[in-house]
Amino acid sequence: MVRRLLATLAIMSAVCGGFLTGSAIAAEPAKCNTGVDKVCYAGYNAAGLKQIADDLSEKGKGSTYYAAMEKNLTDGVKGTLTLSDGSNLPFRLIGILHDDKADGSGRKAGLTFMAWNALPKAYAMNNSHTNNGGWRDSLLRNQMNNGEIWNQFPTDFQNNVTTVLKQTNNMAYGSTVGSSASATADKVWLVSYRELVPTLYDGWKTSGGFQALNQEGSQYEYFHGKVTNNWSGNSILSGIYKTVSRSAPLGARSNYWWERSPGPNGSGFLLVYSNGDPSGDSIAGDRYSVVPAFSF
Repeated sequence: MVRRLLATLAIMSAVCGGFLTGSAIAAEPAKCNTGVDKVCYAGYNAAGLKQIADDLSEKGKGSTYYAAMEKNLTDGVKGTLTLSDGSNLPFRLIGILHDDKADGSGRKAGLTFMAWNALPKAYAMNNSHTNNGGWRDSLLRNQMNNGEIWNQFPTDFQNNVTTVLKQTNNMAYGSTVGSSASATADKVWLVSYRELVPTLYDGWKTSGGFQALNQEGSQYEYFHGKVTNNWSGNSILSGIYKTVSRSAPLGARSNYWWERSPGPNGSGFLLVYSNGDPSGDSIAGDRYSVVPAFSF
């Protein structure tokens, strides 16, 4: 009896000491702590979302979290992100296992989100009216990944987002004949026209930059069946912008928001109009709303 009791105690000691728990039982993803966490989605904070996303990246649809996150995507569940000025930026899950990680692993980022409002301030794509170098060389990309915009995001967000590869027409000019897309590594980015729409506008097929426009990713899962018009309004995209006062300076049209796609016919970039039309185009030096996307 004494030997049997000692054997039982030894087994319990081994389990509690972590000999079995390390591989058999994973830690529960961290939940949001109200008033403390600056990122919260479906009850999870930034570290929790990162853990879930990493599990999805490793196991794909076999992940324990896949079904729940797919339901969150379908249901349009919103999260909140608190910026440095104290304002809240709502966001939605738009893709699962959609974006390529930039770490060379060949894996997909588990979760991709897009803000469902714009940043408090309007921004220009460049200081001058040019799309030379595309998204890759734009001032706005630099601000979103290293500068003023990046610094608005809380530390727990910055420490947990995953850098992914984004395909964009980064040729000399957006209308360059024979242009093709190339990848940039981004922590925060703007969605492309192709990531919003199911097909490209037929009227652009003769444009010099059409080939590259078609290579700038594919429609995110959340927009399937919701964004069907590539040249007119879509209700799901309308209203995603930052309203500014009538006294705002000209060129700060904050009821439109930027895409990272250079315009196929000129020197500007594409944008989404207030009615949800994703085919707008404007010169790069004007200021419009910024609606960031990011992955965990």
